[in-house]
Amino acid sequence: MTRDDDLIRTLMLVLEQANSYINDSVVVEGYTRDQVAYHLGLIVRAGYAEGPQPRYSSSGSDPTIPLAVVVNRLSPAGHDFIAALRDDTVWAKVKERLAKVGGTASLDIIGQVGASITKQMLGLT
Repeated sequence: MTRDDDLIRTLMLVLEQANSYINDSVVVEGYTRDQVAYHLGLIVRAGYAEGPQPRYSSSGSDPTIPLAVVVNRLSPAGHDFIAALRDDTVWAKVKERLAKVGGTASLDIIGQVGASITKQMLGLT
């Protein structure tokens, strides 16, 4: 499955507002349960959220889709990531810059681009 940075941002915003754990049954309009599970798994594995490591199956369905994902809370790195990308204007500018280099980059780079744009908007660069 291809990583969808819009879905990662949306899930991170959901996690930021959650007052309890969330799991792969969280509904995100326009996305399937498998897409949500896959991306929650990426968020946990990248260290942007805390929770048990996602469980995968090697038989039956797609082995890249977690059978279950539970996310307890954002990590400090996750809070920094979403702080840099929360604003819709900043997010649009990040996506515009990414489009110039093929449309995607690592999550770390995406967060850094968001932080850089925010600094520019604040007159800090």
